[in-house]
Amino acid sequence: MLAIDFRIGPVEEAVRLVRGQIRTLLVDHGFGEAKVEAVLLGLDEVVMNACFHGGAAATQQAVELKVAIHDDRVAFEVLDRGTFRRRAGHEREAAALPDDDAESGRGLFLIHATMDEVRFDAREGGGTRVWLVKRR
Repeated sequence: MLAIDFRIGPVEEAVRLVRGQIRTLLVDHGFGEAKVEAVLLGLDEVVMNACFHGGAAATQQAVELKVAIHDDRVAFEVLDRGTFRRRAGHEREAAALPDDDAESGRGLFLIHATMDEVRFDAREGGGTRVWLVKRR
């Protein structure tokens, strides 16, 4: 297993740099292009949300991203210090694609559609923990 931790400042350039590093890690560890694209789409939704809606930008706190590459899967843990609110859509069965005219809600759908396992939890001491898994 390979484990790497990132601290991402709440700026778009930092998110782009980490996205590129994740792409390289996945390709170097034998993940196919379709899996890599799916992972990046779902992970991007979580990281961008943590940076810009999870309180990181307002407080200038870094978002933590932990990556663990196993023989059969890649696992991610995204941690922020924003206020955790359990929402409809956090569970896969409730993460339906919203209507065409909806102004939000597509992110949760994309996260569940691109990952094999997704879990949202409150962090001890405040904040949100999102756990994602994509199997090979």
